[in-house]
Amino acid sequence: MRTWTRRQRTPHLIVATVLLTLGATACLPTLPIPVPVPVPTPSPTTSTSTTTTTTALVLAKATCASGSTVTVAASIVDDVQNLLDAAAADRVLLCGGGYRTSDAQIAVRKANCGTTYYDIWLKPASQCTPPTAIPGTSMHEKGLAIDFINCSTQTTACFIWLKGHAATYGLINLPSEPWHWSTNGY
Repeated sequence: MRTWTRRQRTPHLIVATVLLTLGATACLPTLPIPVPVPVPTPSPTTSTSTTTTTTALVLAKATCASGSTVTVAASIVDDVQNLLDAAAADRVLLCGGGYRTSDAQIAVRKANCGTTYYDIWLKPASQCTPPTAIPGTSMHEKGLAIDFINCSTQTTACFIWLKGHAATYGLINLPSEPWHWSTNGY
């Protein structure tokens, strides 16, 4: 086995580095160059129309046994109302916060994660106390999540009742947050 001196080894390392770099580049797929596609211009005798469909968030309120309300997406309000009524029939009073605006989500991130740009927009939710979704990704902003009061731990009557019944009404718990229930568990 040959032993290389430092002076002999350096040129070989440079060549190896260059070859690896070129080789890695040569292995990349060749992407097609975008070619402009002509778009027909309507003549004065023809018309074209473009319809853009946007879905506006429709909110509704479910009434808690206490008389307070929970604002959620209209698509789930009936299920939430039935859940609140069923819990009240079992003598478990549920209520909490549902829909949250983007500004409110930012305020929650600032309170739970910090006030820097990184804290608000980039920090993983799991690094916040308590875990808090990045604005724009929260189920609260879609009206599809509720943070129930009196559900701070998994031993509360609120959590125990929800664990046994919430799925019937389309709500799933986020395991790291006993109070947080949504349509997809996030």
